[in-house]
Amino acid sequence: MQKQSIMGEAPDIPTCEMSLEELLLHALVIELEAVQRYKQLAKMMERIGNTKVAKIFAKMSNIEAKHAETIEEQIKGHNLPMLTPSQYRWRGLESPENADSGRLFHLMTPRQALSLALDSEKRAYDFFVDVVDDSTDERVREMAAEFAAEEEQHVTWVEEWLATV
Repeated sequence: MQKQSIMGEAPDIPTCEMSLEELLLHALVIELEAVQRYKQLAKMMERIGNTKVAKIFAKMSNIEAKHAETIEEQIKGHNLPMLTPSQYRWRGLESPENADSGRLFHLMTPRQALSLALDSEKRAYDFFVDVVDDSTDERVREMAAEFAAEEEQHVTWVEEWLATV
C-alpha cells in the first residue's frame, strides 16, 4: 500500500525503523540544508532586484536556523550515530531540503524560486510523515510528527507567498 503525500503518490520505499538519535540527525541535516538553500535564494533575488522575495527567503533562512538550534539542543545528551551519505534514509540521493542545483540559475524568477522552495518543503514534510507512519517507537513518532507539523507550516507559508507573486 502506498502513502499519499503532499507531493502526490509516494514511491514504494523500504520501511526501516529509525531510532530517536537517527531522527534527530536527519532533522538537523534537513534544517541546515534549508538554511543554506534559503540564503542562496535570497542572494539570487537580491541580485535581480526583488527585495520583497529576498526578504522572504532571508526570513525563512532565519526560521530554519532557529529550528536547527532547537534540534542541536535536543541532541545534547544523545549519542548520535555516524552515518555515511548512503546511510541516510532519504527518498532520493539527497536530503529533502537540498535544492536541485540544476534548477538554480542566475535569471530565476521569484515564482520559480518560490516553487523550488515549495517542492523542498513538501519533500521534508513527506519525509517526516513517512517516519511517523513507519515507526513503532512512540517517541520517534511524536517527534517526527512535530517536525512534520513545522514543515507543513512552511508549505503553507510558501504557498501563500507564491500566490502573491
